[in-house]
Amino acid sequence: MLKLAILGLLKEKPMHGYELKKKLSYLLGSFWTVSYGSLYPALKKMEKAKEIECAYSVKEKTRNRIVYRITPKGEREFIKLLSDVRPDSSLSDTEKFDVRMAFFQYLDPETRILVLEKRRRILQDQIAKFKKYRSLNKGQDRYQKGLFRHKLEQIKSDMKWLERLIDQEKQAMTVTESDTNPPELLKDEGKGEITAATGA
Repeated sequence: MLKLAILGLLKEKPMHGYELKKKLSYLLGSFWTVSYGSLYPALKKMEKAKEIECAYSVKEKTRNRIVYRITPKGEREFIKLLSDVRPDSSLSDTEKFDVRMAFFQYLDPETRILVLEKRRRILQDQIAKFKKYRSLNKGQDRYQKGLFRHKLEQIKSDMKWLERLIDQEKQAMTVTESDTNPPELLKDEGKGEITAATGA
């Protein structure tokens, strides 16, 4: 997720390490702390892989800061990570999925729907597993039952949210398709002219 987040932020604009850390702390701070000890090795590794590159350097106070930008290879890697729906992808992890959602604007509508529907199926499987676990563990105390009920309600709430998003994406696609389709041309038999069909 750190790599995806770095590429996503650099896709928005070139940044140096200090700027990236501030942005990453805001984006990922509720999930884990981004330290310079993890950020700079990641930047060096991505630079070596030619996914990012030095755009220029700026002098701030007594030090020069390298400003990084994403490369075409980095763009491809970013979209690959963002659209990944393989079983071992991050779609089963709620916090990692949220990071992907932060960059959903860069996916085409069809891929957004694919990712959302995959996430929904994963949550459906989780609900089935929860119910099976409950049926096999009927001796739970009220705290365990309360925790189980809370987790189940969270998953169901996420399911409803995903379903709304999927519906919105499908509706937006329908509107876009109708806007891009040119009006059907009909021949006016009386005048021998071609006119746009308006349905009026």
